[in-house]
Amino acid sequence: MELPCELGRYVLLERIGSGAMGSVFRGEDPVIGRPVAVKAIHASLLNPGDRDQHLARFKVEVKSAGRCQHPNIVAIYDYLEQDGDPHIVMELAPGRSLQHLMTGRRRFPVTLAADLIGQLLAALGHAHGRGVIHRDIKPANLIIDGDRRLKVTDFGIARLGGGDITVNGMMLGTPAFMAPEQLKGDDLDHRADLFAAGMVLLHLVTGRLPYEGASLAGLLVELASDRPVDPHHAGDVDPRLTPVLKRALAKHPDDRFETAGAFAEALASAVSRPDDSELWPSEAPAATGCLQSDFIQRVERELMEVTGPVARILVREAGKRAASEEQIVSRLAAGIPDARSRDQFLHAFAERRPKVPSPSPPPSRELGSGAGLPISPQALEAVQTLLVSFVGPFGRILVRQGSVRAASISQFYDQLAVHIKHEKDREAFRRKFLERIPPKS
Repeated sequence: MELPCELGRYVLLERIGSGAMGSVFRGEDPVIGRPVAVKAIHASLLNPGDRDQHLARFKVEVKSAGRCQHPNIVAIYDYLEQDGDPHIVMELAPGRSLQHLMTGRRRFPVTLAADLIGQLLAALGHAHGRGVIHRDIKPANLIIDGDRRLKVTDFGIARLGGGDITVNGMMLGTPAFMAPEQLKGDDLDHRADLFAAGMVLLHLVTGRLPYEGASLAGLLVELASDRPVDPHHAGDVDPRLTPVLKRALAKHPDDRFETAGAFAEALASAVSRPDDSELWPSEAPAATGCLQSDFIQRVERELMEVTGPVARILVREAGKRAASEEQIVSRLAAGIPDARSRDQFLHAFAERRPKVPSPSPPPSRELGSGAGLPISPQALEAVQTLLVSFVGPFGRILVRQGSVRAASISQFYDQLAVHIKHEKDREAFRRKFLERIPPKS
């Protein structure tokens, strides 16, 4: 295809990806000036004999997926056919696939992995509530932007062949992430997506899969057996995740989590229980005891400019093994893939012992520096719901941790607001926070 070219009212500008299902192009809707992504489905996926039937089924599936309007789902704008081939017009989501981000990075920190999977489960819960099953959850279909926000793409694509594993001999989906019932061609429901989400979680925290390197035949034999999936076969797994993974990866759907929400709640609860290695640098003995809290706060502020709300999580993970200020800065810099952003972060610590600015004052005296904690369970739940709307599912964990560590309402607010990157959003959060926890509450 010679570019640029027209597809209906859309203009295709460049090819940005390709795979077994088709090619993806960056395009534009010239009527409203909106950038779009256009997925052109490979014609070879359609059997000539029942092409019309497959296209009709596929069109219905894409229409259903188009009703899924969620911040963690790539929006579908349009469906059209040209020369008999289907094309899907979608939101052009910034960022890179999780599969790309995992290249050269064998394992993700547990808290970061839990945050990403929490966002995935939020998307799946929304879709499942509308009767839409993805059927091909895998790292290549998960897009992560610069603020570590996740979007799921390719809803509806896996139904092109009517739900079969293969069409015209081509594999649809990635067997390593598929639920046993899907690999065997049995009827499946939304719990097949939850199995795949569990596999993605296992992949994130170990860098491997239980049956890595196995042939398709070997994988089918193993998953058809009565032997449960052993998460530890893929590598060392944080013991807090073991019961969550075992349930998510149960071979029989009835033994898995019933809903994406139940999976997310169990995961958040597990990760919110720190082990001895997850103490903050100011709390930890020996190795990180020499790192002053004001320095840690500065590192968090500088890293937040690069990574967004998850900066505090990343600093905590790096602080587990850092014995000096230089070590924690170098560990964090090594995890920043963009060279310009990495240089920006390192420049802030060019001096060996940079001056640390005075901590910013509380957002307002009306928060009540002496209000005191604990907060009522109802107010705590309200704040959890509020923070989730700004930073995603991991907000529930942040609120629980903050309510334990904070000595005042003002300090509680500070510990939560630091995770909100943009000033406008932070001000909106502050206003709503005060509505839920009035001064002197």
